[in-house]
Amino acid sequence: MKMKKILNCILICAVVMGISSCKKFLDVNDNPNNATESNADLVLPQAIVATAAHTSGFNQSMNVPGGFFAGVAGVGGYGATYTWAYTTNSFTAMWTNTYDNANDYQYVITTNAGDPQLVFTTSIARIMKAFAFARLVDQYNDVPYSDALKGVGSLAPKYDKAEDIYKDLIKELTESIAAISTGQAAPVSAGVKAVATPIDPLFKGSGAFATGFSGMDKWKRFANTVRLRLLVKMAGVPALNSYATPLFATTASVGYIQEDALCNPGYTKEAGRQSPQWNNYGASVSDLATITQNVPTKWILSFYNGVKLNDQVRGRVSFRSFPNTNVNQLGDETSASVAAVAPPYNAWYSAATWADAAAGNAYGIAKGPSQGQPIFMFSELNFLIAECQVRGYLPVGDGGASAFKAGITASFDYLYRNQNGILNPTKVAPSASCPTCSTIATDVDAYITSNAGAAKPYLVNYALALTTNEKIEAISTQKYIALANIMNDEAFNEYKRTGYPAVITNGPAPATDTFASKQSVATSPDKIITRFLYPQEEYNLNAGNAKPGISLYTSKIFWDVN
Repeated sequence: MKMKKILNCILICAVVMGISSCKKFLDVNDNPNNATESNADLVLPQAIVATAAHTSGFNQSMNVPGGFFAGVAGVGGYGATYTWAYTTNSFTAMWTNTYDNANDYQYVITTNAGDPQLVFTTSIARIMKAFAFARLVDQYNDVPYSDALKGVGSLAPKYDKAEDIYKDLIKELTESIAAISTGQAAPVSAGVKAVATPIDPLFKGSGAFATGFSGMDKWKRFANTVRLRLLVKMAGVPALNSYATPLFATTASVGYIQEDALCNPGYTKEAGRQSPQWNNYGASVSDLATITQNVPTKWILSFYNGVKLNDQVRGRVSFRSFPNTNVNQLGDETSASVAAVAPPYNAWYSAATWADAAAGNAYGIAKGPSQGQPIFMFSELNFLIAECQVRGYLPVGDGGASAFKAGITASFDYLYRNQNGILNPTKVAPSASCPTCSTIATDVDAYITSNAGAAKPYLVNYALALTTNEKIEAISTQKYIALANIMNDEAFNEYKRTGYPAVITNGPAPATDTFASKQSVATSPDKIITRFLYPQEEYNLNAGNAKPGISLYTSKIFWDVN
């Protein structure tokens, strides 16, 4: 019982620790948690919850660059937010927090030191470390990897090529899946240690030996899903296609996540214990709205309000006062720019009052202080499968049609669940007591029908996508919509990787043709950044290895070949 209380305390505090920690990957402490009596079972849950906090941080970092946020009238000081002239001091938390987090996972791996009885916690740490580094590569390309996390053993770690890091992450994920399977199959005499529920705030533990440690199947599927995401990005690079393509077949037998992967160590409406997603899109403990000086872009709303696509059902729970949500074009400081949402709410809380969140009547992206923090969305998995079928990476089946629709359905389903994961009670078949009710399946069918007159109806009705390019455009556009304000970083990655959703530079309707800022100084053809700069601290402390001459506008992530 005492151990359980300690673990719960660590999990409660981890959100704050994950955001405010100042440890770097050059930290010379042998134990990055600075507690000589701690062990891997204490460090691992804190690290997972920190990953959840950082997931929200990456999402927030891409609010503006990814096309989701604009400023409001009467607020100054936006500077680089409008011009996109980011510096080596911009967005540095993505770098420092990732290395801090990876250090914790490395501590678990090193402490367990290959002990076969601890195979499950070791494998979880390896999987999450791979997840963290993949996300870092997606924003910075080449980074310190093989030479990092060694403390005094490597004070100036070399930079590894991004594609080499990806290959090693594939190896780590593959070996972790195999190691878990070996542990599950081991006899009781092997003494494989179960993972208790408090140690695993993501998938809630391994289960007992008597069940074959069946809870670890979720970890295998998660690792395999991350592996699929990496392989899709690699396979699109001509020089890596022959490496990646044969590996897709190895993912089929393991399976993939079967629902949204949500981390929840016990978030609640108390200081330092609220869900990161709610902290960023909802309100403080004292019901003060966050992000009050921003509104959605006209670009993103155009995928809901009929300008590009008609999506009334998701729009109602994604934006306040939809379709009359306050919106603006990024960089517009003219008299036409819009005011902020009237206090005490913001543009992303769709329920009537803050009390609705506590009552379980808030939906969308800001559900309530107890909502789980998304780590990987089930919708994204389905869109990945659809793309794999279109490109022939996985058995073609129906050419991605079922997976495409399943991705849209999963997005609707997530948005219409409250902070406790309970589906909105109106999402049932119509009846005499609720004639306006509708199921999620019915909503999706209506969404397809309602866009028959859209300029690009194939973005919703997959049967109308007649070419490979149209199918990829549909898949990528729907992925971007599904991840909007949930995982903006991966949505932005999708645009950079595929060029979709399509933008029109210098088009007739700039506010909805593109998400580039009106004040963008970017020299790239679309006037949108291609990556972030290494933190200034890297040039100060690791100057011999930090790569010079990096450009926000012309230096690309290795998978950005569109």
